Amino acid sequence: MKKIVVIVLSVFLLTGCFSNKINQEDGTKRIYLTSSYYNKGEFIKVDDLTTLESDTYILFTYNNFCNLAVSCDKIFESFMKKYSIDFVSIPFDKFKGTYLYETVKYAPSVIIVKDKEIVSYLDANSDEDLDKYQDETAFESYLNKYIYFNDKD
Repeated sequence: MKKIVVIVLSVFLLTGCFSNKINQEDGTKRIYLTSSYYNKGEFIKVDDLTTLESDTYILFTYNNFCNLAVSCDKIFESFMKKYSIDFVSIPFDKFKGTYLYETVKYAPSVIIVKDKEIVSYLDANSDEDLDKYQDETAFESYLNKYIYFNDKD
């Protein structure tokens, strides 16, 4: 009987210790960005994504205006500076020529990409994502669900 209790407690203890880093309550896994993106908190402007195919990064696609009460790029820039995380940025007209456009049809958007796969993205056409474009805390909470904010976590 004591062995069973010890085994059960050990399993619960080990599961509790490891699940915090690997899985969250809803089962999503947090990932690290490619280490070079933990840098200065700036936009890295690109015209295509071909050189980033093996990277894990955050992509900001924009259409040169953001008609929200608070400018969304200011929200994103504030987050980037706070955590020294660089975002790749691409104009929406160039973005339309990428493989990601099959999934993300509206801009502005923030897209988390790992090895050419979309992990998650903000949908500019969704009321559910509106607060993440207007409130830095909501945006930070969204990203915290998917990525580590530094490469030493």
